[in-house]
Amino acid sequence: MNYQALYRMFRPQSFEDVVGQEHVTKTLRNAISKEKQSHAYIFSGPRGTGKTSIAKVFAKAINCLERSDGEPCNECVICKGITRGTNSDVIEIDAASNNGVDEIRNIRDKVKYAPSESKFKVYIIDEVHMLTTGAFNALLKTLEEPPAHAIFILATTEPHKIPPTIISRAQRFDFKAISQEEIVDRLKFVAESQTIEYDEAALNFIAKASEGGMRDALSIMDQAIAFGDEHLTLEDALNVTGSVDAKALNELFKEVVEGDVRQAFATYHQFISQGKEVNRLINDMIYFVRDTIMNKTANADTEYDALMHFDLEILYKMIDIINDTLVSIRFSVNQSVHFEVLLVKIAEMIKEKPESVQTLATTSVATEPNNDVLLQRMEQLESELKTLKANGVTANAAPQQAKRTINKNSQSKNAFSMQQIAKVLDKANKDDIKQLKDHWQEVVDHAKSNDMKSLVSLLQNSEPVAASETHVLIKLEEEIHCEIVNKDDEKRENIENVVCNIIDKTVKVVGVPADQWMRVRSEYLQNRKQGTSDDGHNNASSTTEPEEVDVVQKAKDLFGESTVNIIDEE
Repeated sequence: MNYQALYRMFRPQSFEDVVGQEHVTKTLRNAISKEKQSHAYIFSGPRGTGKTSIAKVFAKAINCLERSDGEPCNECVICKGITRGTNSDVIEIDAASNNGVDEIRNIRDKVKYAPSESKFKVYIIDEVHMLTTGAFNALLKTLEEPPAHAIFILATTEPHKIPPTIISRAQRFDFKAISQEEIVDRLKFVAESQTIEYDEAALNFIAKASEGGMRDALSIMDQAIAFGDEHLTLEDALNVTGSVDAKALNELFKEVVEGDVRQAFATYHQFISQGKEVNRLINDMIYFVRDTIMNKTANADTEYDALMHFDLEILYKMIDIINDTLVSIRFSVNQSVHFEVLLVKIAEMIKEKPESVQTLATTSVATEPNNDVLLQRMEQLESELKTLKANGVTANAAPQQAKRTINKNSQSKNAFSMQQIAKVLDKANKDDIKQLKDHWQEVVDHAKSNDMKSLVSLLQNSEPVAASETHVLIKLEEEIHCEIVNKDDEKRENIENVVCNIIDKTVKVVGVPADQWMRVRSEYLQNRKQGTSDDGHNNASSTTEPEEVDVVQKAKDLFGESTVNIIDEE
């Protein structure tokens, strides 16, 4: 007999064999034992989590001649026929390749005939979201009023693509990704059943690499066994998946932390020459930083300490940078360039850390109750204020000018530019914004239908708030989304192309955060009013501004940023 793949050999043959989906198996088993099963089910969830396997177990259980407590016996003629795939009353259809109206009409015509050897006819339609609109409409009437002997099970990884009219006519079960512990336990059972020696680390890595899919885990395990000898090792699993172990990643991060980017590039190219995959390497980096965060929060010791001395805030930002690269790399031809730029970005971000540490040190010193130091700093500040007054700057003007300066400084750090927003608002009109608002949902739907996942996440809760012939201002829910739109040229151009396709007009897109929009709008209107006032007044205020910046900054240097409060006395 030919060798059979592990995921087929160890496919669940009863509800009890299924791993990690107890909320589904228990419900179905109880419904069968009480003979209260539905006429239609929707099984949705990630790949390799048991949707089709449970569908076949369900088909066996409701037709089994000797079932016990909702479980199939797997010994009777019906169970054996369904297991072998020879039972003509259990029809499995791949909707990805049979997605037309004619195929569904064929099902509708044949479903009315009684089953030939079983009690129920069971139609298992896999990847049902691939059906066309016409095919869904053809299936609709049959699902609404099916024959008493027919049961439909619709399996899908993308339930949001199924029409609501179909979902409302079926019981829906959402399958979850299987936990790493449950996958490891199952892999141990498989290895022991096949008398295969294994390393615990290899099974843990395979479970992590499978990302919650049991089929993926068994496939990786099968491949690793074939790659190595009779003993399953971590090295075998790393080689077949194109991954890098934590020790090698630790060395790579050490090189980046030390600023030795040239050596980090050499290490990366060594990984590639060993057959490692860029996508998998970036995923491994995310997991490495994540494990570091967990070890820091739990105060756990680890031998992989390249990042352990960094603050959590730095590690959070590092994960964001790595994740952004992972998203960009999916739409890139040259993945190596993106990875090399990623190494440089992390190195540059880490270089800024000493400055932040110095700031924190200054703040902490400033808050210490040392009276001598405070008195000395007070004298220095008074001296600075006397000098400024001698130059014609009043004490009352200082807080006002300082606040305006601080606003400008903080605004420059925001995810948007007032100058860019002003360009849109200067020429905004009602006709253009009305046209865009009327078609905005079409823009979002176009991104969804073309599988532009990164754009969908940006545009999901967005809203156009101003538009002209050449520019569009979009209000975005999250500030990070606004920053991406304004600073990521590639994503902004993608959005502009989608908008152009929908409204047939070439425009430039500018983003503004939702929580800042009303303030930005008021500030723009106020600036326009001030623009009509005396120019001399504005010039005078601008000349005093740099001097007041020094006062505020000096106060922060002396007392610490957390101690200084700026009060607007206007």
